[in-house]
Amino acid sequence: MQIKTGCDLVYIPKFKNAVTRNPENNFLARIFTPHELHHNLEINSLAGKFAAKEAVFKALGNLKPGAWHQIEIVNLSSGKPIIKLVDMHHIKIVSSDISISHDGDYALATCCFLIED
Repeated sequence: MQIKTGCDLVYIPKFKNAVTRNPENNFLARIFTPHELHHNLEINSLAGKFAAKEAVFKALGNLKPGAWHQIEIVNLSSGKPIIKLVDMHHIKIVSSDISISHDGDYALATCCFLIED
């Protein structure tokens, strides 16, 4: 078994600028799945989910760059975020967990995976 961790910090004003500076470039549609966008368009929440996706990229390390839609961050009815991975049959994930936190202008996400060798 292997433990893989990832962490990412997002400066929310910079993220908001990326979203609003060029609306026709479909930044949100490239990063987030339709399900993620349908359930939340608040910029702070999206910045947290972006940080979460970056943390997953860092933890797993073997995802294709830009494969944003392979990672979906959804919330349980309790509000707790969970990771849904699409087309990741080559990775034997035993368990995963993610945490997203906000403070002022920052969103932070950490994730942990237990992976079978």
